Amino acid sequence: MQYSLFHLPAFHAPTHRDPATLLRQLIDEARLGDEIGLAKVWCAEHHFDPYGGDIPNPPILLAAIAQATSRIKLATGGVAVPLHRAVDLAEQLAMVDVLSDGRLEIGFVRAFLAFEYDAYNVDMNESRARFNEGVEVIRGLFANERFSYEGRFARLDDVELRPHPVQRRPRMTVGAIATKESFEFAAQNAMDLMVIPYAFPLKAVAANIGIYRDALRGAGHDPADFNVMAPYFYYGDADPQAAKETPREATLNYLGYARDAVADDRWSADYPGYQGMVKIFESLMADYELMYGERTLYGPPEKFHAMAEQIAEAGITEIALMPNMPGIPHDKVMRSLEFLGREILPDAT
Repeated sequence: MQYSLFHLPAFHAPTHRDPATLLRQLIDEARLGDEIGLAKVWCAEHHFDPYGGDIPNPPILLAAIAQATSRIKLATGGVAVPLHRAVDLAEQLAMVDVLSDGRLEIGFVRAFLAFEYDAYNVDMNESRARFNEGVEVIRGLFANERFSYEGRFARLDDVELRPHPVQRRPRMTVGAIATKESFEFAAQNAMDLMVIPYAFPLKAVAANIGIYRDALRGAGHDPADFNVMAPYFYYGDADPQAAKETPREATLNYLGYARDAVADDRWSADYPGYQGMVKIFESLMADYELMYGERTLYGPPEKFHAMAEQIAEAGITEIALMPNMPGIPHDKVMRSLEFLGREILPDAT
């Protein structure tokens, strides 16, 4: 099992004060993650909303983190491919790879919030086609000294990506939530997988990972060669009661921001299985015992390790920890990460 950081913060004025303070906190947490031996820091993309919207451009934040760290891998978790021109994303990602001396990993997502598509004037019904084509363009630009492409949304004629990336073939990951086609696309294109486990029972997550692994085998790949990453809320403390109660309000705050982001419950035909997300978040807000016991990594080391074993049994090979929560002061977040490095990681398997 690998352990990493995942930055998808929900802006909370009492906790974060202003966007500059929030971004400095995220950089501080990545710097500490580098020091305690975490494998990667992932930065997710969202727009125009307290739920993740203060990281509208993950490559920019990763470029800043690159200057504050020396070892930790830098991963997009991910870039919302359908909202952008693929050539722009490729250039930004190449800059991160160069600035970090080849520490970049690229995660791709489709984006799922209708108001983001509205603001970018992109038809949500085209999300799958735009995603598939955009990923192909980015891969082609990275892998080849010069690249040509003729598609529905992009046309390139003998284009040279600059700056030249350090890695011509960085690890690439596809984020998938509930659409079978996304799990199969990741496998058929020999990419790693990102799942979102806190909204669904672990058994359902494991079933989707099974779809991915079956598709890998069907494409002639060995699943053991591929990574499955899952973000988990994290707060560590030797005192079980403190570890449970300190993040209670922050967890409910975060779920509330997520619920509000999907409040209009509006999806295109490209998003089967997404209907009713509001009710999912509201049910989780009403059941903190479920969140604490099954959907988070809150607690002392023994609870952390027991939960990590269950997560591994589901087929997850990397846990990306989310310590920056709307309601936990930054000093407590940093102490919790120090506790992770001192009391948990040395015994992690």
